[in-house]
Amino acid sequence: MMFNRSLAIYSTLICGSFGICSTKAIAQPQCNAPLTEIVPQLLEDLPSYGNRVIQRARNLDRTEDSFSYIVIASPGNLTPLPLKNRQYTPTVPDTTEQIFFTTLETQYNNSQKISFENYYWLFLTPTKNGWAIANVVSSLANPDPSQPANPPRDASRGSVGQATKLWLRDFNAKCQ
Repeated sequence: MMFNRSLAIYSTLICGSFGICSTKAIAQPQCNAPLTEIVPQLLEDLPSYGNRVIQRARNLDRTEDSFSYIVIASPGNLTPLPLKNRQYTPTVPDTTEQIFFTTLETQYNNSQKISFENYYWLFLTPTKNGWAIANVVSSLANPDPSQPANPPRDASRGSVGQATKLWLRDFNAKCQ
């Protein structure tokens, strides 16, 4: 009884002080919805999933610890890149969907905070079990705005690629 009362008081203090109890940590899935409705859910949850991937990958034995946090992901742009003119003639229909988004990330090095943007192109394809990643490509913004962004690189195994795979796993599991 004392434990329950202490838990209630503690919960009230935490909720009131930080305002975290009124928000959902993970969006509820909109199953059978078009991708235009699913992408906002994914991008809302991406920083949470991404930061967990980053924390799991940290090497706690290092004396110098340098890692980034994903602060926020921009709304996705589902306008496909004009690649069709440069592709071979496919033998099966291309069902791949393209999503472009930006993340704001923060890194701490020796008590110094560095904020930067990453640009992502996420390619999803429908499968019998739901949506799956076909590819993820990223480009780091150049700190000098007069210079172009860095060249694109495969990000499928990076924190955002892994976070997206985990999110899709959870989303598809809730929708079956």
